[in-house]
Amino acid sequence: MKNIYRIIYWLAGAAIVIAVMVTAVSIWTFSQSEQAAKARDHTRLVISGANGLLSELLDAETGQRGYALTGHETFLVPYLSVRDKVSGRLKELRQITSIDAAQKSLDALAPLIVAKMAEMARVIELRRNNDQLAVVAAVSSGEGKRLMDAIRVEMRSFIIIEENQLVLHDAELQGNMRSLFAVIIFASFFMMLLALAFAYFISREARQLRSNLDKRSEEAGREYAESIIDTVRDPLLALDQDLRVVTVSRSFYDVFKVNPKETVGQLIYDLGNKQWDIPKLRELLEKILPEKSTFDNYEVEHEFATIGKRIMLLNARQIQRVLGKEKIILLAIEDITERKAIEAGLEKTRQELAVIKKTADEASEFAESVINTVREPLISLDHDLRVVTVSRSFYDVFKVNPKETVGQLIYDLGNKQWDIPKLRELLEKILPEKSTFDNYEVEHNFATIGRRVMLLNARQIERGAGKKGIILLAIEDITERRETENGLKKAHEEMTALAEELKRAARVKSEFLANMSHELRTPLNSIIGFSEVLFDGTFGPLNEKQKRYAGNVLTSGKHLLLLIDQILDMAKVEAGKMTLSLSNLPMKSLLNDLARLVADMVDKKKLAISLEIAEDLPNIEGDELKVKEIIYNLLSNAIKFTPEGGQIGLRAKPAGSGIEVVVWDTGLGIAPENMEKIFEGFFRVDTPYSRVTEGTGLGLPLSKKLVELHGGSFFVKSEGLDKGTEVRFT
Repeated sequence: MKNIYRIIYWLAGAAIVIAVMVTAVSIWTFSQSEQAAKARDHTRLVISGANGLLSELLDAETGQRGYALTGHETFLVPYLSVRDKVSGRLKELRQITSIDAAQKSLDALAPLIVAKMAEMARVIELRRNNDQLAVVAAVSSGEGKRLMDAIRVEMRSFIIIEENQLVLHDAELQGNMRSLFAVIIFASFFMMLLALAFAYFISREARQLRSNLDKRSEEAGREYAESIIDTVRDPLLALDQDLRVVTVSRSFYDVFKVNPKETVGQLIYDLGNKQWDIPKLRELLEKILPEKSTFDNYEVEHEFATIGKRIMLLNARQIQRVLGKEKIILLAIEDITERKAIEAGLEKTRQELAVIKKTADEASEFAESVINTVREPLISLDHDLRVVTVSRSFYDVFKVNPKETVGQLIYDLGNKQWDIPKLRELLEKILPEKSTFDNYEVEHNFATIGRRVMLLNARQIERGAGKKGIILLAIEDITERRETENGLKKAHEEMTALAEELKRAARVKSEFLANMSHELRTPLNSIIGFSEVLFDGTFGPLNEKQKRYAGNVLTSGKHLLLLIDQILDMAKVEAGKMTLSLSNLPMKSLLNDLARLVADMVDKKKLAISLEIAEDLPNIEGDELKVKEIIYNLLSNAIKFTPEGGQIGLRAKPAGSGIEVVVWDTGLGIAPENMEKIFEGFFRVDTPYSRVTEGTGLGLPLSKKLVELHGGSFFVKSEGLDKGTEVRFT
């Protein structure tokens, strides 16, 4: 007995030591895993912030381009938003990243972003000043694209550094999980060894007991057996043939919270107020065991009222007793609830490790996919300037294959085509002194693809876990862009020369029209004056034929004088020499006066006129003669191009701080294809009706320019031919 007690104590002590060690290692591992998980989440936050900043800069650039093209202020919302918070976002990135290489990358990124914001601000200011040529020049210079490309590369370098840190955190977490898994496996294996040793020694002592039972009385044997039962850690029950409890180990009372009085002699199913009436236990004792004298590891799960849910392994034996007594059933109960929980935890850990491994593999695959997706050729070099990885676009652009590229010295690529002096200068002199370098221009004539102009962006990237750094080299082929820029520069020079020539031609045209108008007006006034004298019979009466001829001369002269005046006005407006004599105009009375002025013309063509002039129509600041000319031209056109029996109308109402005037008719209308032509000088719609009506084709374009000279807007609307016209100005 002393030996078995020593063995039990030794095994129990070893089990306690192992349990303490496993607990300590598990706590340490979980602590390390939690720290690694927090670091991983922190790194993801940094990457998310970097991607968010880059996305906002791209939106701001897109908005700036939209504003440069259209002039609409709504396009500036993304730019204004990022302008106000870009410094804060950079500061926030500096605060949350703890990697020296990433801080250096941010140091390189900050001036690029400042330069990009300044470039966008300059283009926006030029557009606000309506300096379209300067805007085109600024956009064509490519400075904005160069800065944004540099920001992309720098930001990508920063993200790669953070992603490498994320991989390190993931690797650390996987290592901790593997350590924990190994400790648990080791502890489980050691506990199994202890259990086997324990079972071995119990078996050995049992055999010794059976040997002694032959020599001792039944009473001594029973006492000895009960002592063994009480010593066993797992609960033990001895049942008679009727399944009533004969003896019970002390551990049974402790584990299942019962006492001897309510246990010994009871049917096993009635124990604990029938808590042991378990279907699977009945199956074992009444069906399986009668057919087999032994049965091991019969798993039973049951919810006990006193101790809760338990998972148990039942080992049953039918034991033949001496002196012809009935057999007894020895039932060993092992509570494996905690073991099942540990196994479930191990399985969960295994699944998590599998997920982590899959995530790491996906991250690696994602990084390679990003490199292969980048449009510009991308190549990474080790510290000896040998090629480590190459993007797919590098192979496509420079007509090489992986076999003759990866692992080679960069200067030896393509049969030493890359042995370029300026590339050597960048990699061997400039880059060792600066961790980053942008827009290093190299021009080289390749044997396979010809002359190329390239922009090189280089980054030295530090790697973790004691690994040597790598050099990331981005190559942008700007050959076509250079040719385009040279073409644009030449076109700009030609356009500038053409613009100067057009200005000179416009100036000559205006001077010519002014001189011609003056030279024609003097004799024309004489013709009109003498025609009026003849027509009025001042020097004697004329016969009917003479009077008709004099009237034709007078009408043609006045028409020609109107044409000359309109041509002169158009020339003054186009030359910017038209001046306005502004005064406070009572528009309500002015519009009524003009309506009365054309009343005879309306009656002559048997037209109906509609006047809708608001009672509260305010006065405006304007040139009275020019305003009257505008409205008279529009009313004359409406009368002129509306057949007999038609309708014309005049509407006027307040509109903000000014007024809105609409002149409409039900006349000929305007075909859709002629809507843009009606504002061209001397253009007249070609219809049978228009051919018999007088007109210069200058009234509508001149009216539009006079309205715009007053700071107003001029609109013409027509549904088509024979559907009338509506002219609205403010």
